[in-house]
Amino acid sequence: MGAVYTAAMGLLMRRLRLPGRGYLPEKVLCSLCFVVVAAVCAALGSRPEAFWHLLPALLCCVVGDVVLALYNHLRRPGLFLAGLGAFLAGHALFVWGLCRLQPMGWPVPLAAVLGAVGVAVLSNLPGMQTGRMRPWVVLYAAFVSALLGKGLQLAFGVGQTWCFLVLAGAALFWISDLLILFLYFYPSRHPAVHVANLLTYYYAMFLIAVSLAF
Repeated sequence: MGAVYTAAMGLLMRRLRLPGRGYLPEKVLCSLCFVVVAAVCAALGSRPEAFWHLLPALLCCVVGDVVLALYNHLRRPGLFLAGLGAFLAGHALFVWGLCRLQPMGWPVPLAAVLGAVGVAVLSNLPGMQTGRMRPWVVLYAAFVSALLGKGLQLAFGVGQTWCFLVLAGAALFWISDLLILFLYFYPSRHPAVHVANLLTYYYAMFLIAVSLAF
């Protein structure tokens, strides 16, 4: 499955190098791949119920992928807000789903607060152009960081293999969304930022999906 997933990622990376900004089919393919990986891993693993706990979050991420791909092509602000909302819901539902497997502990709210404060500080960097989006960006950072906090709670509280896979996925997710700050709100960005953003995001989803096999 890893090879097929990487091949799908290769198609997306190849599309990024071609003229134009449209890569909707490739993003849809990658998004469907992580849902399929999650379903297969859950069927083969010992916790099939966990798939249903995480499925709403996975589907929100698929919607977010599609909407942001449309935004990158059409550049309509409403699409960006809709994509951000879909991913925010996805992060919240990931935390909710994982809390059904282990009750929420103090690392979750602590990480949320630290993440929100950190992004609020970063948004004040010279050249950063969050504008009226700043409150939403800070709120989004809180939910992304809450997922990382939940991953830490699972890894150090339960300590099973799947917990460390969730933590690794949550960490990559956090890095990916940190890069979004510089991808969409910072005027001087290197093309490698977009590549790094997509690679960290899709492999974050892959690791979370694979965790269902254990």
